[in-house]
Amino acid sequence: MEKYLLQSYLDDGWRAHPEKPALVDEHGTMTYGRLYDDANRIARCLASGGVKRQDRVVICMKRSSRVVLALLGILKADAIYVPVDAKAPVERQVKIIADCQPAALICEEPMLRNMAGLDGLKSHLQALRIVLVLGPKSDIDKALVPPCIYWDDLRDLTAEPPLYHNIDADAAYILYTSGSTGVPKGVVVSHLNVANYIEWAVECFRIEAQDRILGTAPFHFDMSTFDVFATLKAGGTLFIVSERLLLFPAKLLDTIEREGITLWKGVSSLLMYLSSTGSLKEDRIPSLKRVLFGGEVLPTRHLMDWMRTYPSKRFYNVYGPTEATGISAYHQVEVAPATADEMIPIGRACTNTEIYILTDGDRPAAAGETGELCIRGSGLSLGYWNDEEKTARAFVRNPLGSTQQDRIYRTGDLARTREDGVIEYLGRKDFQVKHMGYRIEIFEIEKAILAQEYVHQAAVLLCKSLPEEVSELVAFIEAPGAVDPDAVWQALGRLLPSYMLPKRILTLDRIPLNDRGKTDRPALQDYYQALLHETKGGSE
Repeated sequence: MEKYLLQSYLDDGWRAHPEKPALVDEHGTMTYGRLYDDANRIARCLASGGVKRQDRVVICMKRSSRVVLALLGILKADAIYVPVDAKAPVERQVKIIADCQPAALICEEPMLRNMAGLDGLKSHLQALRIVLVLGPKSDIDKALVPPCIYWDDLRDLTAEPPLYHNIDADAAYILYTSGSTGVPKGVVVSHLNVANYIEWAVECFRIEAQDRILGTAPFHFDMSTFDVFATLKAGGTLFIVSERLLLFPAKLLDTIEREGITLWKGVSSLLMYLSSTGSLKEDRIPSLKRVLFGGEVLPTRHLMDWMRTYPSKRFYNVYGPTEATGISAYHQVEVAPATADEMIPIGRACTNTEIYILTDGDRPAAAGETGELCIRGSGLSLGYWNDEEKTARAFVRNPLGSTQQDRIYRTGDLARTREDGVIEYLGRKDFQVKHMGYRIEIFEIEKAILAQEYVHQAAVLLCKSLPEEVSELVAFIEAPGAVDPDAVWQALGRLLPSYMLPKRILTLDRIPLNDRGKTDRPALQDYYQALLHETKGGSE
């Protein structure tokens, strides 16, 4: 069954080219041979510490090649890896660890020292069977955690590969996302889910052994699945961008040039930033051939900038929720959009994937009719860890199917199909709000604002006002200079009906993003509430 497991991509790469660079980060290069040997040692270590098949192992580390090494070692131990954002608030870390009940933890010494000093995590750390520290030995208080095994201790273990007992239906990883309530929910993804995705992606995007892929996605974000496993499947090289470099996105172009990057699957906000800061130059990044963007809608104006500057590169808009593993639909943008208000489609379903657009009555929507985007196929994850109720609500029996085992995932996204069968994304179902008696699509307002040349990014929310007032539409705009609200209203008035016009327009230096590179709407709500209270306090 080994060929059906994700770690087999590394095993094949090791056999084919053990001396070839597999991973590159700010600390150096890791060859396929070293990655293979050290992943085997980690697997042996975990097994000797009592980690069994399908146990959960949490990874809490800074971005580096060692994260990939850790996750591959966990897979080789027949376990499930659970990446946790090392920068996340301790409350979120506690919730995730309490939910998945890990048997082991792999971390770096500074992370362990920080976690061991937090009351909320002490009891969970003491319940672990083993803690593997990828770093030098330290004087950390062993009373707070189980005996630690340090990286130097692994050198005494054999690098012989362990026997695999998992099958492709077994879970490979759990990624925690924040639901609408802010409570983390763990999406359980199997080896089959990922293999189905990666086999298609490598063929579709023609990824080969000579490709050098840029990794900018956090490892607790599903975009990293592509970075890691597409690279290993193709036998290519993955360059992992450091957290420090991600703080200065404009320097990414230097990295692409220096490292000879040929392919980048980036979150839309990074592409938008590079465009809006004037970083794109015709004589730059000649090695880059393919750009995949997704995670959130890329304003058309910024894609026009990229395609005008680099007409010979190939651009793909990709779409897919975590619950469907990776990319569910994609669209190659062959010709630059003519105007900033032109919609960029998400295209068509990937191979071995089917997409339905269903109306509220579960009737297939006609061409041009809005409905909920639903997905079926081998990419559908196993559901939510430890939450049968949420799983049953989101992963339902296919209303168009003929068997009870036929499932679809209800994404909560609104979409429509053009006459030619191409799918257009229209926004979130929960961003469809009822205001002043009208049903309003927030996405339509944001699209109209982003069509204005002076706007870099925008977000529109139906914000709760003070208790004695009604809710109101508020537009948050990121622009390089001063913005005249009257001019914005006049421009929007030519595109939207009056009931869709924001009551307030606020200019920000930067639209806040969450750790996945998407607009942080809860942060904007908090900002607006604080602004209201400050204004009210000043008037009193």
